[in-house]
Order: sequence, then structure tokens, then C-alpha cells
Amino acid sequence: MKQLFLASALVGFVSLPVLAQTDSLDRPGVFLGGNYGGFKARGGEFDDDRDLVEAVGGFRLNRYLALEGNYIDFGEYGSSLASADVDGWGVAFTGRLPLTRTFGVYAKAGQFFWDAETEVAGIRDDQDGDEPFYGVGVDFAITERVQLIAEYNRFDVDLDDDSFAVPVRDSDTDLDVAKIGVRFHL
Repeated sequence: MKQLFLASALVGFVSLPVLAQTDSLDRPGVFLGGNYGGFKARGGEFDDDRDLVEAVGGFRLNRYLALEGNYIDFGEYGSSLASADVDGWGVAFTGRLPLTRTFGVYAKAGQFFWDAETEVAGIRDDQDGDEPFYGVGVDFAITERVQLIAEYNRFDVDLDDDSFAVPVRDSDTDLDVAKIGVRFHL
């Protein structure tokens, strides 16, 4: 993941001399994008580190506010005793503070709707739920319509302890996510 971040930063710095006007990023409009990152599952029986992929789409209301939807596949994580395979979609409001014409910081908060296939001591179970999530990030415009982003999110996935056939110490899992990606403003 470090190499991907360094490559993205290099592309941004090399693109500085050809950077176009970013006025289109100030107007309302649709954006699409993708992210790659890693996450750390913390808590309960599900401690682990893994990669993730995310698809993002949204509508920019103005240069300060946006409504965003996403789909994330966390893949499978856990141990030989307890594992979970989680994916889901979310919706969030994003508040952005532009620091320059090409660089800004933002915060987001929303709701994440997830599905999990769990396995505890060889017994499989399907669960789902919805939990709030939040995050912060930075964006950098490399052209009039393309932005690079770096972002941190926290997701709280609370599995139902009563559905496990064997006792589980704690099934509340926080997923700390660090990701980089690109946004295309249409």
C-alpha cells in the first residue's frame, strides 16, 4: 500500500505544471471513483489486517458539501476459531474545506449497511446490520476533473452474539480503514 501511495503522490507532483483550472470542482455535479486501501479489524475474536476495494459515486452540491454512496468489500478476516467475510454499502454527507484551488480537507459521516458471513468453531452464520461510520480525508486536484484522495474511516460492525452456536468473548469489531483513490468529476 505504501508503494501505491508514493506513486499517487508522484503523479500529483509531476502533474503540477499542467494543472488546469479547477472551477468545475466548485460547481454542483456528479462524481465517480475508486479506492484501494487496508483495514485493521480491532476487537472481539476478529483481529486482523487486510486489503479492501471500494467503489464511490456521489453528487457535489457545491464546493463545500456532497452526498456520497459507496460499496466496500472487506473480504474475509479473522482467525481459525472465528472469521467473518463482510461487505456492504454506505451513504454519507461530506463537508469539505478548500485550503487552496487544488487542495482541500474533508470530514464525512454516514450510515453503513453490511452483510457478514461468519464462521465460529466451524459453524457458519449469515448476519446483516447497519451502523454509523465517520471519516476524514484530503483531496488534491491533478486536472480540472480528476482528484486524488487519501482518507481514514472508522466502521463499527456489531455482530449478534446470540446467533453463534458457541460462546464468543466479544463480537463488536471496529474496522479502521486507510485508503487512497481517485475521483472523476463528470
